[in-house]
Amino acid sequence: MKATRGTLLVVLCLSVLASWRLTAQSGRWRPDERAMLTDFSYIRALAASPDWLYAASTRGLLIYDRRRHAWQPPVTFLDGFPQEPVRGAVVEPGGNAVYLAIGIGYARYDMLSRSWDRAAAPPPPPLGGTLTPEGALNDAPAAQAMRALIATDARLRTYHFTAAARTSDQPDLYLGTDGMGVVRVDPMTAQSEPLTFGLLAPGAGAIAAGPGGVWVATDTRPGERSGFTWVSDDLSATATSEGGGAALGFTFLQGRRLLARASTLWLATERGLYAVDNASYRSRYLDVGRGLPSEDVTSLAPAPDGVWVGTTRGLAVVTGDGKVSTIGTRGVAVLSLLAVGESLWVGTSTGLALLAPGAADLAAAPSPPSLKVPILGIARVGTTLVLMTSGQLAWQSPTPVAWHLTPLPLVGRPTCIASDEGGAWIGGTTGLAWVDAKTGASRALTIPWDVPAAVRDVQVDRTFLWVATDSGLVRFDRDAARR
Repeated sequence: MKATRGTLLVVLCLSVLASWRLTAQSGRWRPDERAMLTDFSYIRALAASPDWLYAASTRGLLIYDRRRHAWQPPVTFLDGFPQEPVRGAVVEPGGNAVYLAIGIGYARYDMLSRSWDRAAAPPPPPLGGTLTPEGALNDAPAAQAMRALIATDARLRTYHFTAAARTSDQPDLYLGTDGMGVVRVDPMTAQSEPLTFGLLAPGAGAIAAGPGGVWVATDTRPGERSGFTWVSDDLSATATSEGGGAALGFTFLQGRRLLARASTLWLATERGLYAVDNASYRSRYLDVGRGLPSEDVTSLAPAPDGVWVGTTRGLAVVTGDGKVSTIGTRGVAVLSLLAVGESLWVGTSTGLALLAPGAADLAAAPSPPSLKVPILGIARVGTTLVLMTSGQLAWQSPTPVAWHLTPLPLVGRPTCIASDEGGAWIGGTTGLAWVDAKTGASRALTIPWDVPAAVRDVQVDRTFLWVATDSGLVRFDRDAARR
C-alpha cells in the first residue's frame, strides 16, 4: 500500500510538472521575441550566486548580472512566472537556476534554457541556511545603524526590508524592499545603492523613441506613482523620475501621448501639457491659465519650433520657450494630429481637417460622408494617409485621390495607430493588430496570450515594436510580431 501511494505521488508530481511546462512553453513566442517591463518594486524573495542575483517580485522574476552590473530581461507571467505568491528562493548549485517556493511546491527557472519546471514537493534546502533581513543586518553593524536611511528613497518615503541575499565570495549584501526594489549595501561602510529596475507604476500610457531606447510615461490610478522611465533597447537598465524640481512631483494620472523633441519631452495628459527636460527631468506645466484651450490634452505633433497640441476644446501651438498660441476657433474637439512637412492633418470630432502652411484656421478636408465622424487616429504609410474611426480604417490613395474603407480589426475600442513599413498597427482595449496596406488583411495579437492588457500606445523602430499597456511595457521583435 505504501509503494502504491508513493507511485501515485510520483505520478502526480510528474503530471503537475508536465502541465506546468506545457502552460509556460505552449505560446508562439520565443523568449527573445517578447519581453515585458512593469512595476517590480515589491520584492518577495532574493537568492544569490557568485554570478547572479535572483529577485522574485510580485510581478516577475528579475535577474541581475553581478559581474557586468546589468539586468537581464525580466521573466513575467507572459513567460510562465507563477502567479501564486513567492515565499522564498534558493539558487541551484552552479547558479544558473533558481527555485521559488510557492503554494505546496516549487517552481524552478533555468536561465540557460529559459524554461520553467514545477513540482508539488518542497524545494531543496538552501545552502548555508535562509538569510533574513534582520539576520543580515545584525551581521553588519554599520548597515544596521543606517537601516532607516537605506530604506528611504529620494522623496523621503520609507520602506521595509522583505528579503536578503549574499554570497561568501563577495562582500555585497542585497536587501529587498516593499516598494523600493533591490538595494545593494556595503556591510562595512553602510554605503547603499538602489538597483533601480522597472516602471514607476504597473500601467504604461505613452511611449517616445530616443537614441538607444524609449521613454515611457505612466498611466496610473490614484495613489500610484506617476512620471517617466527611460528603458534601454536591450532592457539591461532603466532610470525613473517622478518630477525634478517639483515638491509634489508630477500630478497627472493618464500619460496619453509622448513626443521627444531635441532635449525636451512633451507629454499630453488629462491635466494639461508637460514640457520636461529629458536629462534633469525638470518640467514646465502648461494649462488653461497659460493659454491652452483646455487642460484635457489628447494629441501631439512636432511643429517647426515646438509642438502642436490638440485638446478637447481646440488646437494650439507651443514654442520651445513655452509661448502658447491658439489656432482657429476654440471649442472644436481635436482627437488626433499628424504633421506632414509644414502642413498639419487634424482629426476632430466631426471629421478630418487640414491646417495649411501659414493658415490661421483649420479647413475641412474633402472626404466622404462616412468620414464625417470622430477621427481617433491619423497615420501615414508611404504616401497614403490612414484614418482611424471607431469602426473602420480609411486609406487615401494619392493618385487619383480616393478613399478606400476597410473594417477596423477586432481590437475592441481603438486607442492608437502607428505606421510601419507596408501597413499600420492598431491598438485597442482588447488587443493589437497589424493591418497590411495593400490587402487590408490583419493579424491580431490578443489578450492574454500575446499582450497582457489593453493597449494605450505603440512605437515602431527598425528592430522592435514597443507597446504600452495597462499592465506594463511590452517589447516585441518587430519581424516576429508581423509574421
